[in-house]
Amino acid sequence: MIDTRALTSIYSTFLVVGMCIILSACGSTTGKQSNQSSASLTNSSVDRFLVGTYTKDGSEGVYLLEIDAKAEKLRNLGAIAGGTNPSYLAISDDQSKLFAATGDKGASVSRFDFNKNSGKFDLSQVLEAQGKGACHIAINPDATMAAISNYGTAEVHVFTIGTQDSSISKKHSFQNVGKSANERRQEKAHMHFSSWDNSGKFLYSVDLGTDEILVFDTSKDNFIPLHRIKLEPGDGPRHLAFHPFLPYVYSINELTNSVSVFEQNTQNGNLIAKQRVNLLQPSEEGKNTSSAIKISDDGRFLYAAVRGVNKLKVFSIGPDAKLSFLQSQSVLGNWPRDFTLSRSGKYVLVANQFSNTITVLKRDVKTGTLSATDMSVEISTPSFVGAYLQ
Repeated sequence: MIDTRALTSIYSTFLVVGMCIILSACGSTTGKQSNQSSASLTNSSVDRFLVGTYTKDGSEGVYLLEIDAKAEKLRNLGAIAGGTNPSYLAISDDQSKLFAATGDKGASVSRFDFNKNSGKFDLSQVLEAQGKGACHIAINPDATMAAISNYGTAEVHVFTIGTQDSSISKKHSFQNVGKSANERRQEKAHMHFSSWDNSGKFLYSVDLGTDEILVFDTSKDNFIPLHRIKLEPGDGPRHLAFHPFLPYVYSINELTNSVSVFEQNTQNGNLIAKQRVNLLQPSEEGKNTSSAIKISDDGRFLYAAVRGVNKLKVFSIGPDAKLSFLQSQSVLGNWPRDFTLSRSGKYVLVANQFSNTITVLKRDVKTGTLSATDMSVEISTPSFVGAYLQ
């Protein structure tokens, strides 16, 4: 196990390093879709973002947005890639390859190549018949594998990415079974998220239906869970956030509107529970379901989105990984399905599925707190938003 006392003693040093990273050039997080890095753009006042959507109500696919910090303007630069329901995206470090969880009734994974002449991504490959309900995609840190999660058929599929042409081919598949306490939402297994840890050694797959986090070693031929981490009955875990430089993992639980905090055993991938915090205040009643979770690149703050009350919950992260509540901020839209932090950390973009908007919150990089802005654009049924530098 990790010596947490030693980690606590060096935490302040890590915070200093983390602040230098976020202020100079945010670290690459391939497959986790937070903030990509580019030293040449460090002083630019412009940030760009990709938006994934559901295409049944008029969306054309993947859109490109731009924030001009000097003018305080958010612009929709139009569709940059097509496809059927590119609901979640992952992009290569050099941003020449875009991968999407796609499909209508059936799940598929799509690969796009950047076209320098058009300034858009061309659809190059689609692997269909990959189950039902693809809702998440991620790339491992060295960009040799991709993983999709299927909500409908409770599957995780792992694909190899070719070194020459980035073509994708299936490597592993696993289908989970089971159910849990919520009879309506947990009547069977529902895989919702799969992504590698920062080292790329372990793949973590989250099953909302069985209240489990499954841990895999994708280097092995025998693709079965090394560990099954059980959460509280009825939690409905949805997504994970990995601390950028300490062995801590955070699960946002959709059905109980909570966050579970774990310490990671970096040797075998197992997770040990440390804390569980509620996201809602007693006065925040109604139909509320948590969605996305992100950590600032300096490792000091955690953000969690809750649909229904339509707010981002802000927490500070202590040296022992535990969370302390700081703020509850309106997302200025309806049904925040996803959000991301800008490269500089000064803005948070929120994809509001039901109001068909991308809204922008200003972020204080020192305190982590958020405030409203007037920046907003309309996009039909947005489901993903992530940083992009081209």
